[in-house]
Amino acid sequence: MAASKPTAVHFSLIFFVMTTLIGGVAAYLGYKDLAEANVKLDQAQKDSQRDGAAVRKLDEELQALKKLLGNEQDDIGLDNKTPNTVIGATELDIKTHAAVLAEPTIKNTLIKLSGQLNQTKSQLAQEQTAKNELEARFLALKGELDKVVDEHKKARDSSEKDLADTQKIKEEEVSAKDQQIAALQKENEEILIELDQLRETDAKKIKDLENKNNRYAGLVDTLRSRLDQVQKVSFEKPDGVVRTVDNSTGVVWINLGEADRLPKRMTFSVYRKAHQGIGRGEEDIIGAIEVTKILGPHLSEARIVGDDIYQPISPGDPIYTPLWGVGRPETFAISGIIDLDGDGKSDMDLLRGIIENANAKIDNEVTENGERLGNGLTVHTKFLVIGETPDVDSAKTDEQRDKMLELISKMKEIREEARLKAVRVIGINDFLSYIGYKPQRRLFVPGSGVPSKIKLGAKKTGVNASSSGAVSQVFTRSKRLKQQTSSGQTSKAFGNNK
Repeated sequence: MAASKPTAVHFSLIFFVMTTLIGGVAAYLGYKDLAEANVKLDQAQKDSQRDGAAVRKLDEELQALKKLLGNEQDDIGLDNKTPNTVIGATELDIKTHAAVLAEPTIKNTLIKLSGQLNQTKSQLAQEQTAKNELEARFLALKGELDKVVDEHKKARDSSEKDLADTQKIKEEEVSAKDQQIAALQKENEEILIELDQLRETDAKKIKDLENKNNRYAGLVDTLRSRLDQVQKVSFEKPDGVVRTVDNSTGVVWINLGEADRLPKRMTFSVYRKAHQGIGRGEEDIIGAIEVTKILGPHLSEARIVGDDIYQPISPGDPIYTPLWGVGRPETFAISGIIDLDGDGKSDMDLLRGIIENANAKIDNEVTENGERLGNGLTVHTKFLVIGETPDVDSAKTDEQRDKMLELISKMKEIREEARLKAVRVIGINDFLSYIGYKPQRRLFVPGSGVPSKIKLGAKKTGVNASSSGAVSQVFTRSKRLKQQTSSGQTSKAFGNNK
């Protein structure tokens, strides 16, 4: 009983057999489908390989075309031709870089550009030819310039060599001179030392000599002054004498004339017969005359321009002027401010006219501006006439003060020169007295700044009723009489009680 019943083994075997049969059938069916699928798969793989090769070839051609165009964007731009696509970027490049020669296609554009390029190449070839010609001319000129440069270089090298030789010679000469200079400097230093010693040794001698010179100069001035006093009587001879006098007309005749070369308008001082010398002081002068007519070889007529009523001019009185000499011109030197009438203005031109009218001349002059004229005093200079000295304290400006100081310096200089050359020095007033000059009556002009001698105040201008109207015989030329004795009483016309 137990052996006839199915067991688990039986069931397991049955399940295994059934499974094996089912798996075998399924395997058979699957193998058949797998074979068909493999065949299809092989065919699909072949078709895919063929299509992939075509796609790869097409993609390679597309990439090559992109590289040829220079635009490698991802999008071709068949539907949207923007600058971000290959077609859009290519069209933009044509418009931008070939705007004038742009064509619808790249080929036509390239053809047109090629023509333009050929034309440009032709022009470039012509320009290259011209350039070659210019380069040839440049090379020719450069060759000539190189020749000139070489010549100049040779000349410069030669000059530099000569300069070096000359410089070497000069340096040798300079070295020799330096040695000589050093020796001379040393010798000069020794001489200076000796000179300083001599100066120190002779300083006292020089000072002593200067002191002696000053004492001698003072002694010379003193002796000259004394000599003038001693020689006062016989200093000079008179120029002439008065021959005849007409007191009624104020005319005199003198013993000088045409043969003496006497000029008209010459003025003479008239001296008393017992004079103490000619050309000295005013105490010897009794009058002045002016020549009006030349009557003969030794005869001239003159008018009296000034006289002394106490010592009237008479025949035999000597006459003299330093302006004129018989047969020779006299020369004078003038220094300082010349004011003949005291009006504060220069009368140098008037004095020069008086001197030149007498055929005399001024050989040296110190002007009011301190300027020295002339070549220096000589033995022919008769007098040095000294005018007024400026008052430095009255100067209103520094410039005026400097001019005054310069004038004083030049006056001192010419006076010292006259002292050394023994030229007689006289004042302007003595000179005017010697030449017989009488200043004209001065007219007071209000507002001129010149002081008037007229006293302030008014007097009666009417004529004294008691006056007879007759002119005193003292002041008339009809009769040159001696002055009458005064009664001591003052005329009522000049009294101070009215």
